Amino acid sequence: MYVHGVLNYAKMNKSITEVEEEEHFCTKTLTNNVIKMSCTTPDTFRTIVKHFKEKNIYFHTYQLKEDRAFRVVLKHLHHTTDTNDIKRELAALGHTFRNITKIRHGQIKNPLNQFYVDIEPAQNNKDIYAITAIQNKIILFEPPRTNMTIPQCTRCQQYGHTQRYCNKPLACVKCSGYHHTSVCTKSRDTPAKFVPCGGPHPANYKVCPQYRSILQGFNPRSLGYTPRIVTHSQQPPQPPSQLPPFPPTQHQSRSYANVASSPPQLAEEYSPSLHAFLEDFKTLMTHLLYQNGMIISMHTKLINTHV
Repeated sequence: MYVHGVLNYAKMNKSITEVEEEEHFCTKTLTNNVIKMSCTTPDTFRTIVKHFKEKNIYFHTYQLKEDRAFRVVLKHLHHTTDTNDIKRELAALGHTFRNITKIRHGQIKNPLNQFYVDIEPAQNNKDIYAITAIQNKIILFEPPRTNMTIPQCTRCQQYGHTQRYCNKPLACVKCSGYHHTSVCTKSRDTPAKFVPCGGPHPANYKVCPQYRSILQGFNPRSLGYTPRIVTHSQQPPQPPSQLPPFPPTQHQSRSYANVASSPPQLAEEYSPSLHAFLEDFKTLMTHLLYQNGMIISMHTKLINTHV
């Protein structure tokens, strides 16, 4: 848990000890007036989160590992299969399901013959990988791929956590004002603004220099594994100075063994302008692929209608 903008640490600590003993949590002071809080037990974590919400303290945190569903990917099953049938078949094999979601293509949004299966945490969760068939259908269960994108909170627009576990002030994705995006009155002629980097773009712009700097050291496996609380400033955050450009990297001679074990990150050697151009080009191609997919889908429906 991360607490932001603590104006009086002694007062905050005294407030926490009213609901929990000091032996059940520890704190660490970080930069930008942020306090990292680690709890010894999940019950302590839940108690402090509830206390912070009642006191309207700004913080963000992550889902407890014991509360997180065990997710697997179900393959080789037709996308028109009823999810209730999947639940009944697998429930008979000793698994309790929280949710089953059909997977769609990331660009053209067409349904795939794959499903996300969320199972309630249990000791036999990994036994599901041994299931190779349901009735007369051959299937395959696999762990999901690690998502290399950085989560961004749609409440405060900051990176590294999600809206569900955020108690920070609202921030608009368009103008960075302290209101929800749905009620923003910014006109299309007014340039967008992202406060953390000061750039004229919306908060979810992936070419943002702040997003790039975070992405370089991002580790998706480090999120949500320990009960932590981070508190945030009770005052509106001030926009920091413009981030410096990417530092140039010098090419160094490397042996074949070094290259094979850890290939060089060639993208870091590009200039910032070229790097930005490649990102814009990638975005453009993504939109083109999506539009082509929609056109093909429309033509297919038209042909099927006349046939």
